[in-house]
Amino acid sequence: MLSKNTPIARQSWLTDIVSLAFIILAFYLLWLGSYSLFTPDEGRYSEVAREMIATGDYITPRVDGVAFLDKPILYYWLQAASIHIFGIKEWALRLFPVLLGVLGCIVTYVCGRHLFDRRTGIISAVILATTPLYFGGAHYANLDLEVAVLITCTLLFLITGFQSKTNARHYFFFTAYLSAALAFLTKGLIAVAFPAMISGMWIILLWRWDVLKRIHLVPGLLLFIAIVTPWYILVQKANPEFLHYFFVTQQVTRFLSAAEFNNPTPFWFYLPIVLTGFFPWTSFLVQALHHSIRRTWQAREEHPVELFLLLWLTIIFLFFSIPRSKTISYILPVFPALALLTGHYLSLVWKNARQRPIHWAIINFIVIGVFISTVLLTMPQHQLLELPPGFTPYRVAIAVVYIIGSLASLLCLRQKQLLPLFAVCAACSSIFLLTLTMGAEHLNQTSAKPLVTELKAIIKPQDEVITYFKYYQDVPLYLERRVTIVANWNSPKIQYRDNWMRELWYGMSFQKTDDWLIDEDKFWKRWNSSNRVFVFLNENYLDQFKKHATSYYILGVNNDIFLLSNKPTLLSMAAVLT
Repeated sequence: MLSKNTPIARQSWLTDIVSLAFIILAFYLLWLGSYSLFTPDEGRYSEVAREMIATGDYITPRVDGVAFLDKPILYYWLQAASIHIFGIKEWALRLFPVLLGVLGCIVTYVCGRHLFDRRTGIISAVILATTPLYFGGAHYANLDLEVAVLITCTLLFLITGFQSKTNARHYFFFTAYLSAALAFLTKGLIAVAFPAMISGMWIILLWRWDVLKRIHLVPGLLLFIAIVTPWYILVQKANPEFLHYFFVTQQVTRFLSAAEFNNPTPFWFYLPIVLTGFFPWTSFLVQALHHSIRRTWQAREEHPVELFLLLWLTIIFLFFSIPRSKTISYILPVFPALALLTGHYLSLVWKNARQRPIHWAIINFIVIGVFISTVLLTMPQHQLLELPPGFTPYRVAIAVVYIIGSLASLLCLRQKQLLPLFAVCAACSSIFLLTLTMGAEHLNQTSAKPLVTELKAIIKPQDEVITYFKYYQDVPLYLERRVTIVANWNSPKIQYRDNWMRELWYGMSFQKTDDWLIDEDKFWKRWNSSNRVFVFLNENYLDQFKKHATSYYILGVNNDIFLLSNKPTLLSMAAVLT
C-alpha cells in the first residue's frame, strides 16, 4: 500500500479531487438557469442580496426595504457578490449553492479517504452528489444546503483531526473552527451546537478526553470569535433590538415553540423524507447501518469513525424531529454521514457482491423503481398528484429511466463485483435529476416573472407597484425596485401565523415603513389618484378587489396571478366597469 506522502499518492489525491470537482460541477451546472425562481425562498433571499447592492448597506439585510434579521449575513454576501459580477440571472443566483454543494462532495471524498480508504472516499462523494435531496438543495437559492455543507466540513475536519497521527491534524482542526464560524454566520447557533453535542458524546463514549489537549481550543476559539463577532457587533449597533430578536425569538423560541410556527408535523416526519431523499442509495442503507451499528456495538473503541458518523446521524435527526414545525431541507446535514456510512459499506463488499444483502438491495431497487414508474405513468388516470400538462414528457421520461434501470439491475445479480450495480444506480439517479431540472420550469406555478417581464416594458420611474394582500417575493427582485404591500398590519393574528406578513411585521419596528406597508384605505386613495398604479393580485382576492374598484385594466394573467392597472396602457386586455 502506498504511503500518503509519496509522489504517486499525492498525484492520485490531486487527480481524484480535480476529476470529481470537474465532473460534479458540470453535472450541477446543467440547466441551472432554465427555470424561474421558486417562491417564497428563492425570491426572498435573492431580494435581500439585490437590496444590499442597491442601498450599499451590507450590514442590515432587508426585504422590500424592511429589516430582515431572521438569519445572519454570510449567504447574502455571497448572493450579492454573484449579482454584482453576473447580474440578476437565475443561474447566478443559484451559483453559490452549487459551489457549496460541490465543496461538500469534495470534503466528503477527502475526509472519507483519510478516515477509511480511497474507494470509500470516491464512492461516498458520488453517492452524495447524486442524492436527490442534496442535489435539490444545491439547486435552490436558500440557506439550508450552505449551512449543511459548512456543518459537514466542521464535523468531518474534527473527526479527521481526532484520528490523524500526523501534523496534518493541526490543519484539520483550524479548518473545522473556520467552517464553524462561517456556519455561524450563515444560520446561527446550530453551527456550534451540533459539533459540540456530537463530539462531546463521542469523547464520553470512548473516554477520549485526551483529544481536548490536541484540538487547539483557545486559538481555535479566538479564530472563531475574530470571524463571527464583527458583523454581530455592527448589526447590533445599527439595530439595537437585534441580539434579543435573533437569538431569543428566532433561534430559541422557534425551536421550542409548539404552536407559533407553520408546518406542524409528527415526530417521524423526517424518516420518509430521508428514505425518499436518499434514493436510490436507500437500497443499501439498511445493510450499511446494520453493519456499522453491529460493529460499533461490539467494539466501539475499534471503530471510532463509524461511531462518530452514527452519533452525527442520530443527534441531528432527533434534534430536528423534536419541534412540531419542520421543513424538509433542515435534515440535509445528515446526508453526508449517510453517504460515508453507505460508501464505506459498499467499499467493503466491492469485490464480493454475491451476497444476500446485495441481492436484497437489488430487489429493493427493482421494487421501488417499478413502483415509481407505475405511479408516474398512471398518475393522470388515478389523479394521484396533479402535475402541469407541460411536465408530461419529463414525467414519462423519468418512468422510462427507472424501468430501464430496474431491468439493468437484474443483470447485476450474478456479477461478482459491485461496480455494475453501482453504475446503474448512479446513472439512474443522475438522469432522473437532470430530467427533473429540465422540466422544473413547468413545476413552478407561483412565479410572477412573466408578468414582471411585461410590466418592465412599460413602467415609468414615477409609477407605483403594489401587491394586494399577497406578497409575491420575486416581484421586487425581477422588477429591481421596492414595491408597496397592502395588508392589515394591525391585525392581532399576525404574530401567530408564520408567513411573509409576520416576517415583515417583525421588521417594521426597525424602521419607519408607513409609506410602503399600507392598509386598504391608503391603497384605495392611491388607486383613485391621478398617478398610475400597477397591482399584482391573487385570484382569491379578485372579488374583494372588484367590490371597491370603479374600473380597472387587466394587463396580464399568469396561473392565479393578475396584473392590473388603474390607467389604460398598450398592454390592457380589457377595461372592466362596475
